[in-house]
Amino acid sequence: KIAMSNSSVKIISVSPLDWPSELPRMKIQRGTLSYHLYNARKLEKIPFDHFSKYKTGNSSDSDEESKSNGNSGANVEEILKEKKKKTNKAIDLNSLTTDELKELTYYEILGNIPTHSTPEQIKKAFHKACLKYHPDKEKDSASISDAAADAETTSGGNGKKKGEDPIFLKVKEAFETLFDAKLRKSYDSTVGFDESIPLSADINSEKNFYKMFGACFERNLRFAAENEPGKSNKNGNKKNGKKKNKGGGGKKSKSSGPPTLGDENTGINDVHLFYDYWVHFESWRDFTLPATKETEHDTDMADCRYEKRWMEKEISRKAKAMKKDEMARISKLVERSMSLDPRLKRERERIEKEKQEKIRLKKEKQEQIEREHNEREEREAKEKEERDSREKEERAKLKVKKEQEKKILRKAKQGFRKSVLSQYGIEQSSSVDGTWDSIESMNDDIELLCSSLSAAELGSLTNELNNTDAMNKLEIVVNRADEKKDVAVKKAEEERRKRIERREAAAKKEAADKAARASAPWTKEELSALAKAVKKYPAGSGNRWGTIATYINSLCRLPELRSKEECIDKYNSLGTVASTNNTTNSSTASTSQNG
Repeated sequence: KIAMSNSSVKIISVSPLDWPSELPRMKIQRGTLSYHLYNARKLEKIPFDHFSKYKTGNSSDSDEESKSNGNSGANVEEILKEKKKKTNKAIDLNSLTTDELKELTYYEILGNIPTHSTPEQIKKAFHKACLKYHPDKEKDSASISDAAADAETTSGGNGKKKGEDPIFLKVKEAFETLFDAKLRKSYDSTVGFDESIPLSADINSEKNFYKMFGACFERNLRFAAENEPGKSNKNGNKKNGKKKNKGGGGKKSKSSGPPTLGDENTGINDVHLFYDYWVHFESWRDFTLPATKETEHDTDMADCRYEKRWMEKEISRKAKAMKKDEMARISKLVERSMSLDPRLKRERERIEKEKQEKIRLKKEKQEQIEREHNEREEREAKEKEERDSREKEERAKLKVKKEQEKKILRKAKQGFRKSVLSQYGIEQSSSVDGTWDSIESMNDDIELLCSSLSAAELGSLTNELNNTDAMNKLEIVVNRADEKKDVAVKKAEEERRKRIERREAAAKKEAADKAARASAPWTKEELSALAKAVKKYPAGSGNRWGTIATYINSLCRLPELRSKEECIDKYNSLGTVASTNNTTNSSTASTSQNG
């Protein structure tokens, strides 16, 4: 509060300003592209009229000039970052607070050296830092002691001894970590790496896809097996080469390095080769250090070797889990990229079109086959119908013809019977002796001729009876009947003779077979099988001897099978021999008793 009077001005404090002892620190975004352009002009990084449409009075000319120079408003921030990278000035650690010191990487602490520095370069940078930050090199030892005491007080008793400089301890920690290959590998696995994956919503064009996912894959190539620190690229390529070429569209030379994402002009084989490389991607990333921090286990502080061993197992288990999550992240990146890749989309569409085309052609072919099958069936059905109709007509004609022939034959028989009966009546009325002894004999001869002669023969025979002038016309009928009887007798005799010959031939064959069977002696195996079969199939069972013969043939596996008749004969002969032996034995026994 300010109080004014005529003599003087007095300042009266109304209330003190209470500020907290520690203020929170945070990073904020300072404006947009316009601010960056303004700041770049203010720092004289670019001329004042750079990207200005008032430079020449024509915006199009300025735009074309900016494009020809390879610059645009969209990459100003990239230009500034490149200029910042080119400087690589060492950071003065004495000018930083404790929190700012914690935010620096070990590479920045050792003089902002590159991340790919060799062990000799790291050792050299550590020597330079020792000359600058070692407590013994400080001119004012008192200020050093005071700073160390203040550091000890602010640290809250973290175990640091009095006189230790936190800056030099940080430099020493950075050197010990980066100079050890194993510790450096674990440290490089986590420091300064963006693990983010582009979202599907951020991809609004093909160009944007190649830009974002290309940068993301390039970042992750840092952990490729062929880029593992401490190992040559030759060994790395050999390790990862087999899987890289396992399912790709072509071979990749070892000297050309891993495949890139490419652009819309990249061939589909190269695209498949790229994704095949990332599907079988091998990462050297080591999570021992973050696992140690997360488990809060310090193996150097273990009380005994058993506790140290337990800590190492816990750290290893956590590191393996983190490595598994890392590979899942890589798989997620590959899957998302494959799902959004416009080239693969076009390839899938092409494959789907080819598939649909094949299905269409297959369907058309099937329809054509079915159509040809139906046409063939219709044609065959039509031909069958025509053939059936022709056969039906032929059968009808044949039936009519047969009916006509039957009718003619019936008329011929009737005419023949009438002629014979009329002549027989004339003969009976005259004094001439009868041709037949009885009417039954006449009927037999008439029926024999009617059944054996055709209609034409009956007609001619009837005409001959009616037109002949012979006295005994019926002798013609009797003679013809006798001829037919003689033919029938001869035929019957011939059939009987043939039947007798067939019977005799069969008997001779049977006798020969029986003789052949009798000539084949029975072996002991067959006799044993016969005895077993007789016991197994007793008398009274159906088809006993046929079953016994089958049993013997199947058991002995004979080339010439035994018939049941042979089995019966052999059994009977064995029975006769047995009975004869029994009779002889009984007579011998009785003679010995009498004697």
